[in-house]
Amino acid sequence: MTADLIITNARVITMDKAKPFAEAIAITGNRITRVGTAQEVMGLRGPKTRVHDNKGNSVIPGIIESHVHLFIGSVELDLLNINGINDVARVRESVSQYRKTLARDAVVMAIAATHEQFGAGVPITRHLLDSIVSDVPFLVGCFDHHTVWANTRALDAAGILKGRALPVGNEIVMGADGLATGELREPAAFMPVLDLMPTGGRDYLGFTTGGNPQPPATPAQRSIDENFLKRGIAHANSLGITSMHNMDGNWYQLELLDALNRRGELNSRMEVPFHHKNFFKLEQVDEAVEFRARYQGDMVHSGRVKIFMDGVMETLTAQMLDDYPGFPGNKGAPLYSHAEMLALVQRADSHGLQISTHAIGDGGVRTTLDAYEHARKTNGARDSRHRIEHIELIHPADIPRLAELGVVASLQPIAGLGVPGNPREPILSRVGDKLPWSYAWQTIRNTGAAVAFSSDWPVAPLDPFLGMQAAMTVERVTPSCPDQAQSLMDTIHGFTLAGAHMEFMEDRKGMLKEGYLADVAVLNASMEKLPANQIAGVKPVLTICDGRVVFEG
Repeated sequence: MTADLIITNARVITMDKAKPFAEAIAITGNRITRVGTAQEVMGLRGPKTRVHDNKGNSVIPGIIESHVHLFIGSVELDLLNINGINDVARVRESVSQYRKTLARDAVVMAIAATHEQFGAGVPITRHLLDSIVSDVPFLVGCFDHHTVWANTRALDAAGILKGRALPVGNEIVMGADGLATGELREPAAFMPVLDLMPTGGRDYLGFTTGGNPQPPATPAQRSIDENFLKRGIAHANSLGITSMHNMDGNWYQLELLDALNRRGELNSRMEVPFHHKNFFKLEQVDEAVEFRARYQGDMVHSGRVKIFMDGVMETLTAQMLDDYPGFPGNKGAPLYSHAEMLALVQRADSHGLQISTHAIGDGGVRTTLDAYEHARKTNGARDSRHRIEHIELIHPADIPRLAELGVVASLQPIAGLGVPGNPREPILSRVGDKLPWSYAWQTIRNTGAAVAFSSDWPVAPLDPFLGMQAAMTVERVTPSCPDQAQSLMDTIHGFTLAGAHMEFMEDRKGMLKEGYLADVAVLNASMEKLPANQIAGVKPVLTICDGRVVFEG
């Protein structure tokens, strides 16, 4: 047997405890066929074998990005990013230049804004946005994707200028004049304006409603959407990513991804959940069983239920155990009552499904842990690997419960408080005296709980090496805060093998091991030799997914 591809003269970080390092690897078909010394691996060289000399630099398992919103992120690659543009005049000029690339009457959307984009205490209102664009609908999306701001033309076109009744946890912020201010909190509030976009909001459906396009997407629309997904996956490949856990689940996205796979055009493994919304009937979660039955391949698979327990701290919608500092009586906006959450998790767990729950506040985290514990007691203990996404704040009494219940902490280090360059407000004020238990990555790891890392793209940049640097360089916000900085090997583990463990695929990926799927990131630097504050500069020179070179730079 000869190899199709040999990567040699490398520092191979395998993530395999039995053989943690090697000099070379060989790939035949879609499998890793040899891991060892250069001499051992070169024994598989044949006349058609491609040999890549990596000049002593690192080779790691393909990155497993365990929390992305692929469809949304793919579409946003074409939108105007105003991150860091904090002056109205500069935004106006950026929008003016961007509009030259659009049709005259096209809806304009900018992304990656913060709540204090134009200064502390300066609200983003429809009037402010009107001063930038007034002749067409103009939308500004917050980086966290829980708030959208809209100008008057957009609010009027969407039929929400005078407000609208919404489900709990969603809000069209109203002004004293009886009209919407322009701030739209959570999906039910902002979907009417996103429907004005060229995609008609199809990219957001898996996130906001869990449903499919109505009326069904036309063949032309499906083609447009497949191309968006291909572009987003190509972007991921360029960053060393070979697997992604999508957080938005509906039949439509599974069908699009499956169509790409059947044509041999899917260049990343995709895990897609059933997204259960708080306005669904309880029994609707049973549909996740059909998702799992239909999609169980190595390239596209399902078997997970995604739930939102709360919102985010910036808008005071993350559920807290105590009142937000400075906001008496406000503990956030849970999307399920305690009893509803227990019933939902118990039913999903009874089907043998995995559950991942967005929970940011310490109240949301506690309710989620209570629900997981209740399911375990009611349905019987099993290796469920239920997940909690984010855990930006956790009560110290709940920290050991993660390991005790076998719950995976699915964390996004790039968003951490104390990461160099990250703004400290408004999160610092929201957390208050609970600061030692915020973004408690190492504290959680020390309990023996499984910890996985990701980006939450497009909430944050997709680049995993930015996330790795953030994990390794986070600083104590105050001297009383525990050190949460991660080691290099724990960080790489969080972006590789931990992701495979979460999706029950550690027996075939997440390690560079003979017989495993050939998912590999070949890098341009030696990660072990770089200082932590230079890890973000690492780039792939080859990304290999399923034995195919899907990126070469």
